Amino acid sequence: MANPRAARQARRRRGEDEVKLNITSMMDMFTIILVFLIKNFSTEGTIVTPANNLTLPKSSVETKAKESLSVRVARNTIMIEDTVVIDKNGYEALLEQKDFLIKPLYNLLAKYSEEGKKMTDLSGTEFSGEITIQGDTEIPYNVLTRVMYTCGQAGYPNMNLFVYRLD
Repeated sequence: MANPRAARQARRRRGEDEVKLNITSMMDMFTIILVFLIKNFSTEGTIVTPANNLTLPKSSVETKAKESLSVRVARNTIMIEDTVVIDKNGYEALLEQKDFLIKPLYNLLAKYSEEGKKMTDLSGTEFSGEITIQGDTEIPYNVLTRVMYTCGQAGYPNMNLFVYRLD
């Protein structure tokens, strides 16, 4: 039978060796948690960037901006998202036009509306018909009303005017 004292000393010597901790698994776990939290992080409201050539009106609005299709009405152009629909020449013709409907704007909005309704069928969510209008403070009233009329006729009855909130 071995000496009990020698057995204890042997165990003690084994404990004196450096203990190495493998933290690779822990780092993987923390990385996964971090990626999950970053992907699910959401600030309050939606960040909407106004177009560069627009001076937006100011208002005491309390509602927050929602993500939707954006129509930008500048002093001499009309755009949907980043696509120019009415250029400077078309804008001047629009000021002289008698009809309320803006045909090029209507055609593109109707296309977006149809695509949105098709997505409704595929995804099961209802098409909201929401659109955000960013209008410069210098645009004539009759241009803004024509843009709003055209949006309504193209299937976007829920219009929001994008403004700066007064503090």
